[in-house]
Amino acid sequence: MIAFEHVTKRYGERLALDDVTWRMEEGECAVVLGHSAAGKTTLLRLITHETQPTTGTVTVGTFRGGRLSRSHRALLRRTIGVIYEDFRLLSDRTVFENVALALRIAGQHDESEVTPKVLSALREVGLESHRDLLPAELSFGERQRCAIARAVVNRPTLILADEPTGALEPKSAAEVLSLLLRIHKEGAALLLGTTRVEVANVIGGKRYLLEDGRLREGAPGSVPMQAAATGTGGL
Repeated sequence: MIAFEHVTKRYGERLALDDVTWRMEEGECAVVLGHSAAGKTTLLRLITHETQPTTGTVTVGTFRGGRLSRSHRALLRRTIGVIYEDFRLLSDRTVFENVALALRIAGQHDESEVTPKVLSALREVGLESHRDLLPAELSFGERQRCAIARAVVNRPTLILADEPTGALEPKSAAEVLSLLLRIHKEGAALLLGTTRVEVANVIGGKRYLLEDGRLREGAPGSVPMQAAATGTGGL
């Protein structure tokens, strides 16, 4: 599903990724651990083709390297749902409109198809009654759930989550992780980037450490197994 072949990414003199070769298969669950500014967001943006590698090749499904045409970007957006750390919700659009935007960007404009899909996604995250509110009228946790609804409304084959628990309080963080795991169990591959070992322990799956631009499998640290099993883990 995803393949990095000797990928290096530089921003001027700063090295974000250094000769990364890595694969993620269809339906897999994986967590990338790393400190803030370690390159986790860069890794995810390379997958979505929002940015291009300095050297090397990134393949996602049938899309291999290079800049994508508008039609190819639309096709890629149908297969990938992205949950950004800063949510990227449009402040002047309602919850319903923010979620619907993902469908429209992917080329779906028939309201008889868009509306039921959006309402289903909002029910899934518990925001159906908030459909007409603006992002500023939502709590931090509700904005996160709106971002998740937007990411899953297309029923993508891959979910990318960039620090999805962020500054959430423990109960909301546990709910967000539980929702992501449920979506993964329904068949979507899940790749999550985080600074927090306890989040990685709850999510499970393969674990990678991103440090000094290098990505390696396995990362140190853990929380008590009982805490991880309950879905809290100090979140």
